[in-house]
Parts: sequence; structure tokens; C-alpha cells
Amino acid sequence: MKTAAHCLWLGIASLTLAACSKPEAPPEAPRPVRYVVAGAAAQQQGDSYAGEIRARHETNLAFRVAGKVVAKLANSGDRVKKGQTLARLDPSDYALDLSAKQAQLAAAQSDLGQQELNLKRYRELLAKQFVSQSQVDGQQNAVNAARAKVDQARAQLAASRNQTGYTSLVADADGVLSQMAAEPGLVVAAGQPMARLSQDGPREAAIQVPENALDKVRRAGQFQVRLWNGGAPMTGTLRELAADADPATRTYPARVAIGGDSSRLQLGMTASVALPDAADAQMRLPLTALLDEQGKHYVWLIAANGKVARRAVTVSRVDADSATLSQGVQAGDKIVTAGIHLLRDGQAVKLLER
Repeated sequence: MKTAAHCLWLGIASLTLAACSKPEAPPEAPRPVRYVVAGAAAQQQGDSYAGEIRARHETNLAFRVAGKVVAKLANSGDRVKKGQTLARLDPSDYALDLSAKQAQLAAAQSDLGQQELNLKRYRELLAKQFVSQSQVDGQQNAVNAARAKVDQARAQLAASRNQTGYTSLVADADGVLSQMAAEPGLVVAAGQPMARLSQDGPREAAIQVPENALDKVRRAGQFQVRLWNGGAPMTGTLRELAADADPATRTYPARVAIGGDSSRLQLGMTASVALPDAADAQMRLPLTALLDEQGKHYVWLIAANGKVARRAVTVSRVDADSATLSQGVQAGDKIVTAGIHLLRDGQAVKLLER
């Protein structure tokens, strides 16, 4: 009986212990987060502007006379040489005017020859005292007038010849036609732009600067220019900054001259022009990394053991998509940028690819 009672007691104790014990909870899986490295190259840039690669010298080409386009000899995107004809106007009216001016010159030259012969005869008669000196002087004046008419007719002929030559639209430098508006049948006025020639040579990045960044852009010694299709960054300098804002965008057009080899720069490429601003942009973080609680600001710092810790920071400036910190973060610190409201001190995290 003792043995049976003893066994019964052991069974009840085992059941009691089993009922009181709880299974251990599985360890919490690390929470995936995105992050940035404070002071990294991507964060060290200051203001950045989207730009377009343009030629240093761009010329709007136009006919210097009015007329009807009868021939188009080049298209947009064509590479042209200096002196190459791009389009022609109907030269009929100008050819007729040229013929008229040639006839006027011939008539003036004929009249001058006759007046010179008359002057010669008058002088011979003066020697024989058949005419007076005043008559000879009058004939000399007629010769001078005839000679002036010849000069006038010759100048008019040269102008008419120029007008005839202006019926051809000619490239004044080597380059690329970025625009060609001349089409056969189009009637154009003198000076109406027909083509845009982007000359070979230096290339620039055309950007638009907002009014709150004008002083910063003027003071910048150099700019970093990066093509959106990749490649090594290039150094640029401010060449031109407009004094008046564009009436449509209310921004100020600027040109950044790009140094070095420009052979890989194609017209119209998109570029990013950045102002180095390491003084206050070194600790610039995305706004998504900033935790605001009761008027105080914090960030989640990722420690070497893969756990996060909340750290108080001092914000010196807030932009549209970033915040500049003056205290609380050091260069090289890993800062969480996504999921900051779901973390707690000491929580393990899994770093996602940025």
C-alpha cells in the first residue's frame, strides 16, 4: 500500500508541475529596416539641380531677306560644316533686281564715258578760245556727277548681289542642328528663326535656380556634374546667372561650364548639378529618419551588434525632404530611415539593401 500511495503521490505532483510550467516563447525575429550612413558621399552634397547639357555657343539662324522656301537641305540632328547651305528661298525676284542694278551700272558708266569725252572737247575748244572757262567748269561738274552716279550704281549692284546671296541659309560654324523649322513652301520674313545651331566646342549644363538659393550659387566655387546615364562626376564652374527670373517658372536660368573632355557629352543629356556644402550638409539625413516626440527629436542608431538605440539629436535646419543635424550623430553612424515608429530600444533589426 505504501508503494501504491507513494506512486499515486508522485503522479499527482508530476501533473501539478506540468500544469504550472509554460513553454518558452520563441525568440523575436529581427525587424527589417532601411538605413543610411551619416556623412556618406550621398549625404555630403548640398543643393542639387536637374540640368540639361547644352552647347556653349547656340545660334538661331535666319534668312536675312523675306521669301518662300523652295529647298530644305538639312534636318534636325544633322552635323553641318561652316559654310554649308541648309535651305534656300526662291531667288527669282532678287535675280531680277540684280539684273536691273547691273543695267543701271552699265548706263551710268556709259554716261560717264560720254561726259568725259565732252570735257576733253571743251578743253580743246578752250585752248582755241572758242568756249569760256565757265563752260569748261560746267562740263567738269557734269563729269563729277556722272562719276558719282557710277559709284552709286556700283554700290546698289553690290547690295543687290548680297540680297541674292541671302536667299541661302548658311551655317556660320561647325556644329549640330538642334532644330530645323524651314520647310518647302513656307513663306518667311527676314530675321525669322529657321534653325538652331549648337556649335562644336565647350559644353555646359543649363539649370534653373530658385530665388532662395541665388547667393549660395554665386558663392559656390565649383559644382559637381553627374550624368544620369552614369559615368565619373565632372567639375563645373558658374559661367552665367540671369538677373531676371523666368516669367513662367519664377526661377533664374544659369549656365555651369563643364571642364575636361566633353566628347561623351551629348546635347540634351540630363545631368545633376550639385553644390558642395560640407559645412552644414555633412549630417544631412532624410526626414523619414527623424522621430518627433513631444517636441524633441530622435533617431534610431544601429549598433554594431545589430540592435537599435534611440538617440536625441539637435536639428538645425529642415528642408523639403531632409533634415540637417548639428548634434547627436557622427559620421559613419548607421541611422534607420524606414519603420522608425515600430522600434524599441535594444530591438534586433535586419538591414535591407539601400
